[in-house]
Amino acid sequence: MSESGEAIMYKMVAIDIDGTLLNSKNELTERTMEVLKEASKRDVYIVLTSGRISENVLRFCNEIGADKFLISENGASIIDLKTNEIIYTNYISKELTNKVLDICDENSIYYMVYSQRELIVKSLKYMALFFYKQNYNPNARIKQVVAGRDYIDNTTSEITKLMICDEDRSVYRGIVKKLKEIDGIDVIPVPHISEKKIMLDGEEKTIKYSYADIAAKDCNKWSAVKYLAERLGIKKSEIIAIGDNINDMHMIYNAGLGVCMDNGSPHVKAIADVVAPSNDKDGVAQIVEKYVLRWRLILRK
Repeated sequence: MSESGEAIMYKMVAIDIDGTLLNSKNELTERTMEVLKEASKRDVYIVLTSGRISENVLRFCNEIGADKFLISENGASIIDLKTNEIIYTNYISKELTNKVLDICDENSIYYMVYSQRELIVKSLKYMALFFYKQNYNPNARIKQVVAGRDYIDNTTSEITKLMICDEDRSVYRGIVKKLKEIDGIDVIPVPHISEKKIMLDGEEKTIKYSYADIAAKDCNKWSAVKYLAERLGIKKSEIIAIGDNINDMHMIYNAGLGVCMDNGSPHVKAIADVVAPSNDKDGVAQIVEKYVLRWRLILRK
């Protein structure tokens, strides 16, 4: 990791979405859009690296001019946005998926199954309810499906990741411990309780829950960023990674300049090179202005 980042010409900026690119109202500000568009014009790869499925990220790519590559599902896939080709995958097998779901069903734990085409849930709760309210589109290519195990067993689409959610913190910790005993998967527990504000029956309500991502072994944002950088001939030292949460830790720790948002997890701040202003203060824009656009401007003089 770089200690200052001030003497490097960065060629790639990998940016998380929720809690990082978007503010606390889940909005993309005008300043952030303009700064990232300008960076893209100057031959800097702006790459969104999200835990979301690709369908729920594409509109942000368009709005910020990040039209080359997209990393989604916490690094399970990379899409070449020019050709719409998937150039990298690290999916979780159906066998391992069933091992995880067996434990969840036995312990009445809520889960979400992400595939290439669908988000499959037993009911609309927790994170699934939040994304349904935020992203519902009847014409979307990737559908949110309410269904059971039979539906999951019969899907022919690759499973990209799983997520478990529970309101009871002690129950959640117990299930995470059991899941970590399964060989061939990585379990990424989030240490804090997530809070999301949604509109229900005309009123704003807050939903609270603990969650963890489950993915194939070594499937994380950094593995995908590293693969893409090597493909493009970009050095590790020429990469900025910006995020706020536990699933961003690998890329923040390994990038040339690792940046955690001020609103981010204390665990992530502890390993970051730089703590950016919060997502409500255009922290992403400020980092790109300081470490990317500044040097491009100097070189053009």
